[in-house]
Amino acid sequence: MMKKLYYILFAASTILVSCGGKETTDNAQIEANISPVIPKINSTVEQVLVSDNQVVKEGDVLIVLDDANYKIAVQQAEVALALAKQNVSLSQSNKNTANSSVNTVQAGTISANASVEAAKVRVEVANKNFERFKNLLAQKSATQQQFDGIKAEKEAAEAQLKMAQAQVEASKSQVVSTKSSVQSSDNGISLAQLSVKQAENNLEAAQLQLTYCTIKAPCNGVVSKKNVQVGQVVVIAQPLMAIADNENAWIVANFKETQIENVKVGQEVEVDVDAYGDKTFTGKVQSFSQATGAKFSLLPADNATGNFVKVTQRIPVKIILDKQTGNEYPLRAGMSVKVAVKTK
Repeated sequence: MMKKLYYILFAASTILVSCGGKETTDNAQIEANISPVIPKINSTVEQVLVSDNQVVKEGDVLIVLDDANYKIAVQQAEVALALAKQNVSLSQSNKNTANSSVNTVQAGTISANASVEAAKVRVEVANKNFERFKNLLAQKSATQQQFDGIKAEKEAAEAQLKMAQAQVEASKSQVVSTKSSVQSSDNGISLAQLSVKQAENNLEAAQLQLTYCTIKAPCNGVVSKKNVQVGQVVVIAQPLMAIADNENAWIVANFKETQIENVKVGQEVEVDVDAYGDKTFTGKVQSFSQATGAKFSLLPADNATGNFVKVTQRIPVKIILDKQTGNEYPLRAGMSVKVAVKTK
């Protein structure tokens, strides 16, 4: 008899809820962004400027780390950059010297070519004189001494021509050599400029590392789970505290899959927070999870083993709250709530 009465009452309550045009669940809680505060460098804590549950703004300094080593690294990077720039200037000076040498050698080559032409003229004149005095000597119109002098002039002119021609070849070799020096200077400048770029990057990296010695709040919120003390040695990615967002909260309500049919995006929602029995918040349905809550669990249920028991699944639904005026009813992540979606 009692069992039948229970089923009747259950059916009646279901009908009333359906007629009321609402889908309700108390399997819901408040969510908010919780940003971890972690160091990006290894160092020692010098100052902790906040305490547990303190309200902070984005950019507020939370922790100061020892920066001595990182300041030294910046100074070393600055010296390396200065040396690299000096090497560029030196390479440019070497190139200018090499270009000057090319101009000088080319001028010497022009002079040597002129000397060859002049020597050729002297050889030509000396050859004509030699032939003329040779004939005069045969005709007894010139003395042997005169002929020997003309012959010596001819040989001297030919020797001077060979020397001038050798000087031209030497000048050409010097031009090639000095042009090669210019090319080497260009290569040296390119390498020096690359060294400057690398030194600039190293300086920027060192300066960035130095900024990491000051740890700032990543967002507006409240300091939570503070786990850091002055003098503590911290390492990269070590959790030091968290900042819980106290301005933007939302609801995640886990509706039964049999209720989802009537719940639509944009529908109005009434929210009763367990902590505030006399206050009803309002909001709207924003979105639905693509999978049930069980699918995101650490060990999802496996129904392929043969021991199948059908269990009603729940679908997480995100509900955005309307803006509230004042701080009389602060909402904190994890608080339990009851939601009612107006489906009609």
